[in-house]
Amino acid sequence: MLRFVYPLCVLLFVIRNLEAKTVHVKELTKWTLTNENSSLQINVSRFPTGVYSALKDTYGDLLFGENDVNLRWIANESWIFTTTFDGTELGPDQVNLTLNGIDTVSKVRLNGELLGETDNMFVRYSFSIGHLMLQQARNTLEIEILSPIKEAARRAQERDEKGIITGPRSCPRAPGDVECNRNHLRKMQMSFGGVWNPAALSLGIWKPVSIEYYGLAILRDVDVALKRNDTHWTMDCRAFLSTPAQENFIGDIVVFSSELFDDPFVLEQQEVAFDAPILEFQIHIPQERVALWWPNGYGQQKLYPVMFSIKCYTGNSSHLGSRMKSQKVLKIGFRTIELVEDKDDIGRSFYFCVNGHPIFMKGANYIPASTLPELSAESDTVEYLIKSAREANMNMIRVWGGGLYESDTFYNLADFYGILVWQDLTFSQAAYPLADDFVASVRLEAVQNAQRIAYHPCLALIVTNNEIELFLIQNKTELGDNYDSLVEDYKTLFVNTLKEDLKIISRYDFSPRPGPMISTPSLGIAESSGDLPSDPQSPNFGDVHFWEDQKDGSEPSTYPQARFVSEFGYGSLPMMSSWQRELDNGENATQEEIATHIRNRQRDPRGFIPLIQQIVNQLPFTPHNWDESIEKFIYFSQVTQAMTSKIAVDVFRSHRTEKRTMGALIWQLNDVWVAPTWSCIDFYGNYKLVQYWAKNFMAPTTVIALYDKKSDSLNVTLTREDYSEHSDTQLYSVQINTYLWSDFVAKKKIARDFGLGSNELELRQIPLSYLLLDGHSKSEIFFEIVLENKNRETLARNFFYPVAIKNITGIKNPDVKIQVSGQDCSSAKAPYANRFSLQITVKSPALLVYLELTHPGYMTNHHKFSINGFTQTEPRKTVHLVIENSSECLTLTNDHIRVQTMNQYLL
Repeated sequence: MLRFVYPLCVLLFVIRNLEAKTVHVKELTKWTLTNENSSLQINVSRFPTGVYSALKDTYGDLLFGENDVNLRWIANESWIFTTTFDGTELGPDQVNLTLNGIDTVSKVRLNGELLGETDNMFVRYSFSIGHLMLQQARNTLEIEILSPIKEAARRAQERDEKGIITGPRSCPRAPGDVECNRNHLRKMQMSFGGVWNPAALSLGIWKPVSIEYYGLAILRDVDVALKRNDTHWTMDCRAFLSTPAQENFIGDIVVFSSELFDDPFVLEQQEVAFDAPILEFQIHIPQERVALWWPNGYGQQKLYPVMFSIKCYTGNSSHLGSRMKSQKVLKIGFRTIELVEDKDDIGRSFYFCVNGHPIFMKGANYIPASTLPELSAESDTVEYLIKSAREANMNMIRVWGGGLYESDTFYNLADFYGILVWQDLTFSQAAYPLADDFVASVRLEAVQNAQRIAYHPCLALIVTNNEIELFLIQNKTELGDNYDSLVEDYKTLFVNTLKEDLKIISRYDFSPRPGPMISTPSLGIAESSGDLPSDPQSPNFGDVHFWEDQKDGSEPSTYPQARFVSEFGYGSLPMMSSWQRELDNGENATQEEIATHIRNRQRDPRGFIPLIQQIVNQLPFTPHNWDESIEKFIYFSQVTQAMTSKIAVDVFRSHRTEKRTMGALIWQLNDVWVAPTWSCIDFYGNYKLVQYWAKNFMAPTTVIALYDKKSDSLNVTLTREDYSEHSDTQLYSVQINTYLWSDFVAKKKIARDFGLGSNELELRQIPLSYLLLDGHSKSEIFFEIVLENKNRETLARNFFYPVAIKNITGIKNPDVKIQVSGQDCSSAKAPYANRFSLQITVKSPALLVYLELTHPGYMTNHHKFSINGFTQTEPRKTVHLVIENSSECLTLTNDHIRVQTMNQYLL
């Protein structure tokens, strides 16, 4: 019986409904940790936790120095977490122990009795415990976490003996100390090591543990799918319940949202199937009550709080005195999203439309915020990273399949900041065992996590694995006679099973979101037949992962005209202060000590060769003695990473015409330790130059300048990526200024006017000869490209260097001076702003000015410059520095800012 009732009737219903007690959830937060032989016992200071986190004060930080190797013994042992709780809440209700995340294999005992076992860190486990609880005494809960190293090896051997084929042992490709058999354990796959991360075999309780008291059922998740017609939005809702019932029961629903509907939505006496406890219902909302949710750069991110209250009871009695009512509050964003894969003359398009509007996806790949999963949901860290993505004008993040299903905090923040999420399931680059227990576990994993995150407006696409099709095809020879059977097992698990299981969040009459897509890279969804494609990296379909760093990344022709580039990137080193924080003697560490640490943290099998090759393509660098000038090596690596990433994104954005390329996601946004990696932000939150630059090269309206070797021309592209409901062509001016490296005054100026509408792009090809100076070679000059609006306000600024930087001539010593000014601490009051102005003066153009905060007491605070890695073409420039510390008033002097320019290395 579905009805919107009059206010008085609603009030009476709500009063009657409130008579039922609410489900009671009690989190267990006080634990002790003991090793196998009970020789060590400590009280856990914070919870959730893991063994490495709990033992940090005793044995050291896993990520400090060489502890990733030195502390590996911890992962070779079993550990026992113990807590006690009383049973005073006991009554006629169901009592559950719910483990929201155990990492990974464990045995769970209550009062000495084995409740059950866990073997999947991504699954929520619940055990009925009322029959074992003591009401007049303390109850003892023990969770024994088994060694992940030993368990992975044991399961691999056991399945091999049963004839379950997974091919050669799955081991990370990285050199050094790594662990194998990751495909046999449903654990974060990057835990076993990789080409940019340590082997960090975490183990512990990484999500809350709760005792749940309820009468009949408990509400776990609500999936809200949205559909729009000419007049209304429809919230198509599915409420997912857990129950021990063995017969069908009744559910009453009340939905509250003052912004969306005046009276509560009421749905009474709905029969719920005990073996599939899902309540489905629809709520229709007039369009005029709804403001759209848009990705970053296209509009606002309006979110509507909606509370779902569900009361469950048996047909013969309401049991109003029991704990019958569950509640959940979601924040709903109204948007439509589709993945458009239309046929064209070369293949199929692959682009996302949000609210009917095609959007070029700019962003990065996201890895867990910590290699220790219990730390991955730290709200300050997650917000810092997602906010940084927003401020860099990104609109999409890909949650990579080697990591985690992220926390509710992560998806809530992505909703709030307008960052769309491409979500991989947590399978990556391996053949997984088609064993009955494994398949049952991963099916539950996929369903539980899909139900949890599906309602978020940020969720753009679910993909069932990362690079497994590519892995099978590229390793066909190595897999040998097992290849065909492994392909069939792959299709059974990912195509026939997990893809079908994900229909739990689909709808019969409309598609609330794209997908699932089977693998990445792939030919997309429309071309997926279930069989492996001969070339999943075809640029004419789907998405590609571009990894050809042996080619010159500063050359535009290096990059493919692919439909969507979901992975590409270049490596660099974190800033000097990050390396110093890793060593006991900090800022006093010698060059030799830092160089040794850098070498130890290099996990790429190719070593520094790809990084150095990119540097020598452009910069004046002698590769064999990098360890004699580490500050130079760091600076050059970050400059190269920024330059190549910028050129790549510029190329991909310039291919937006006719939807040829519609997405570019950098590998990777963040990092899990201090090491040579591909991250844009280092482990301590310091921006590398590429993150500073991204704010400009990912800006919605910008000017792109790329060299066309065939025509010896500069291709100048003006792109505008935004949304306007009505036609609003705007006028722009692009001015190209030609400078000598020896002078601040432009020697030649050429201007071009553009008229550009919303989401339009225009290319103008300008012969390089028009821009050169008579009597001067290309090596003596550079071009500044300035984009202005009709009011002559500067919107974007770009630079083009007609020769490789190492070949520049005529450049001078700019004699950089910095004057720092900040707040007066004698009169300032808390909370302190800690904002500083840096006036930078130069005597001639300064190329790629790199600023670094060196104050030993402040480096540990998150801090950002307003711009960095810039070319200064005027005598004075003001740069702002913000240090995120509001609790004390900070002072800086000129000596606390280290500056490098490329000039000093060219002279």
